[in-house]
Amino acid sequence: MLLAFECVARSASACVMADGREIVFRDLAGDEAERGLVALLDSLIREHGKPTAIAVAHGPGSFTGLRIGITAARTLAWIEQVPVHAVDALAALAMERGDGLWWVLLPLKKDTTFHGLFQVVDGQLTTMAESVATLDAITPTLHPATFSAGAIAIGPALTAKPGLAERWCPGIRLGDPAAVTARGVARLAPQTTPTEWSAVLPEYRQQPAPVLQRQHEQHPAGAQQ
Repeated sequence: MLLAFECVARSASACVMADGREIVFRDLAGDEAERGLVALLDSLIREHGKPTAIAVAHGPGSFTGLRIGITAARTLAWIEQVPVHAVDALAALAMERGDGLWWVLLPLKKDTTFHGLFQVVDGQLTTMAESVATLDAITPTLHPATFSAGAIAIGPALTAKPGLAERWCPGIRLGDPAAVTARGVARLAPQTTPTEWSAVLPEYRQQPAPVLQRQHEQHPAGAQQ
């Protein structure tokens, strides 16, 4: 049994899968993970038994949310002595959408956005451009495939920062703005090498704010993160 969960945006969702089939999915309906994640995971374990593996989104995402999710994954894996599949949050969102070429955008702060390019074919994911954080004022150098006719921009930055995707990539098709859930984490887990709990750490995928700001000041007309 696989127990998958994520705290990418400070709230949380979780699901249980067995033999590649979803058994149950639940979320906190926007409530903060620090208040509800432990109870959510405890209820799933009590109802469906101890997991044989854990999957968690290790980043990018909310600084606080990632710390909560990773701490929970490490603790559970240590207690139960089971492996952890640590997956990229943006790649998990691409997997959740299914087959296609997905440019995933996730808002970080008012002036910074995560983005990455992923292709899913027959349920198998290929990372075309890894997740990075870029100041919104900077136009990043994107993977050429982002400009292809088949590429679709998805993710919560589409609604949080309207117009950003089109400014960064003129002509890009806009898709679903929904955020990642534990379903995407669970679907990507089999393609992610499992590891011991002690090796699982948050991946914030961003440079410190002063570094990003200096890049903007040095290259105000456009630069690559």
